Amino acid sequence: MSAVAAAIHGVPARGWNPGSSHRGHRVVSSSRAPIAVAEESVVTSARTIEPASALLDALGAGERVECGVNASGVRGLFAARSLRRGEPVLEIPLREYGLTDDPGETRMSWSRQLGRKLVHLRRDALDDASSLSGAMRNYAGSLPKMGEPAPGLANDPACVAALAGAWDCTEAVAAMIKFAGQVTDSYAEERTLDPTLALEEWRWAMRAVHSRTFRVEDERGVRPTRRALIAAADLLNHTSVSDEVNCEWVADDTYFVVSATRDVPKNGELLFKYGDQSDAHFALFHGFVPSTNPHNRVLLFPNATNALDWYQTVVANVPFGAPGWDTEKERVRETTRKTFGTYKVDARTGLRHRVIEDLYLREDGVASGSARMLFEEMCGDEAYASEVIARRAKELRREMEESTPAVDAALAALSQHSRELVRRYRQRKMDILSRVE
Repeated sequence: MSAVAAAIHGVPARGWNPGSSHRGHRVVSSSRAPIAVAEESVVTSARTIEPASALLDALGAGERVECGVNASGVRGLFAARSLRRGEPVLEIPLREYGLTDDPGETRMSWSRQLGRKLVHLRRDALDDASSLSGAMRNYAGSLPKMGEPAPGLANDPACVAALAGAWDCTEAVAAMIKFAGQVTDSYAEERTLDPTLALEEWRWAMRAVHSRTFRVEDERGVRPTRRALIAAADLLNHTSVSDEVNCEWVADDTYFVVSATRDVPKNGELLFKYGDQSDAHFALFHGFVPSTNPHNRVLLFPNATNALDWYQTVVANVPFGAPGWDTEKERVRETTRKTFGTYKVDARTGLRHRVIEDLYLREDGVASGSARMLFEEMCGDEAYASEVIARRAKELRREMEESTPAVDAALAALSQHSRELVRRYRQRKMDILSRVE
């Protein structure tokens, strides 16, 4: 283990004063598919992928890792030789190879800060500015090119327009529309500072920021959380499967270090986890659906009130206003809130109150604890509560099947990649609904 890696991991190393170290996670992933490809990969030599290879060589990592393309045609980082568990893969000086936000800046979001820095970096690289270091020139060259197909459904205005009124996933549509609004709103704000800024230029920057940023947290709580764009590290791909993860990262104020967490054979793809996200998140912002995702879930109801109203009118076939029902539903809500309620600020009043939001099915088709408790309290019988949840799952699947023609019609104007992405996401969701017994 090198002195840099040893210091950040807390292992004493001569001549190194680490200060406080940071551990964190990737805010969002880059747009590469989460496929773990080891010795079976078709790896293109890093020497043919410039300027990524120049970045790795400048970091002194060229003999350990190379940029290549796996069997699926996805760019990533691969072991140039066999790597041992605990061995540093990348040791990246943040000052020379990173763009970070200022946590103390309260007038501008972290994404706007990083987006502005990316715009300036791209312009300096195009102008061949003498002030731009060789390190950042190589980093600029490794970023996606403006005008290339946008990774992620939410990053493509055509997808947003086509799917907003047709996609039968309300939470995904809401997130997609919210993100699109954030991009246009922040663009309007940036234009007041830079009248030469083009919308497509800002969209490009926001796509990169929201697909390549790392969240660096101080595990001691001494310093505020930072967001950072890290050259070379953002070439690493994601996997949602814990057994496929083979590297991790830590950072202090000076270095960002990626190390192997297990032995990696030569040509094995280096993979880590960006975070516990659902298929919808990856499809919207990163342009893929994981091959396997234990963190996936399907929403049964948006909240407890909606769930209990459905139970009353659909399952029990009792009209609203029937004697005793409102009182009983409030009792069930309050009982469930005590165990599963989370505090949320009401946007209209600014007041905090406890709500029950996590009414969902897991990847294996098992209902969340809040959903089970809600219906067990309402039904007074565990077995019957299971039947009620299964009924809801079948209802949702049937609704998805019935809406498929409308979704396909909306997809017709989109690229084949976007069409397949939505279809794969919907099929995964229907598969989960089918697992409920």
